[in-house]
Amino acid sequence: MRVIFSVMLTFFLVISNAYGMKVPQVDLHVSHEEYAISFLPVLKGEVAVLHLASGKNYLINTGPLQECKQLYYYLNQMHIDNIEGIILTEKREVHEDMITELDRKYSINEIITGKSLAEAIQKKGSFRIHTITEDQSYPLSKELALNVMHEGNEKGEGLDFSITFFHHRFLWLSSQSLHSEEVLLTKPLKNVNIVKIPLHSKSESMSHSLLKHIDPQTALLYRSKERLLNGEMLEAINEAWIDLYLTGQHGLIAIKFNKRNYEVLTFDQEDGVFKEESEKH
Repeated sequence: MRVIFSVMLTFFLVISNAYGMKVPQVDLHVSHEEYAISFLPVLKGEVAVLHLASGKNYLINTGPLQECKQLYYYLNQMHIDNIEGIILTEKREVHEDMITELDRKYSINEIITGKSLAEAIQKKGSFRIHTITEDQSYPLSKELALNVMHEGNEKGEGLDFSITFFHHRFLWLSSQSLHSEEVLLTKPLKNVNIVKIPLHSKSESMSHSLLKHIDPQTALLYRSKERLLNGEMLEAINEAWIDLYLTGQHGLIAIKFNKRNYEVLTFDQEDGVFKEESEKH
């Protein structure tokens, strides 16, 4: 069962200590037996936050150091003052200078990534590096574990993992290659509710067979406009009655999970701090 909300951001404004910006505040109120994922509408990269019921947060990717202004803006917006660890999903998402900056600011405890990426990360902090491989499970808390579906090191590949919470399953796809699709088609993915679809270029897309194999209710894309999507994939998503969310169109997107259902919440970034720069890309 699912419940979907589209929430316009009407929260009160406060002044951020960093950069002197007005930051509309978002409180997801993640309580006992809940967790949430927030997809940040950054201009470069695919960055998200896992919010655990314990109050701990895991950052999925970081974005480059030159875009840290955006990252801190959204972290401030969600009242995040701690980051337990960082999950790195693919080579183009590894920014060692940004990892060093985040470790300095938040004292990162661990970095979780695939074996091929772990070998490329220089150890420049007190954090531990945990390597995960295909079919391995890594616990994030007593209730949540990260389950690796595929860990590829070929071009267009990365870490593909799922998180299951009671009856709900979220799938983060980084890989977009024939080899990765062949692997994923052998995995039991029919109980996936939500999928984050990778888009390495407009000419590439998820195949109809893989989309049908996963058969999600909701899909998320780090894109600004539907016209920038592959037409065949967009048609397949529409034909399958999949609810599609775009970070550049819907703003900050958060999904809350509990025992009974999940909620999709969107927070329109009406403040426009990054709107002008976004329109240039």
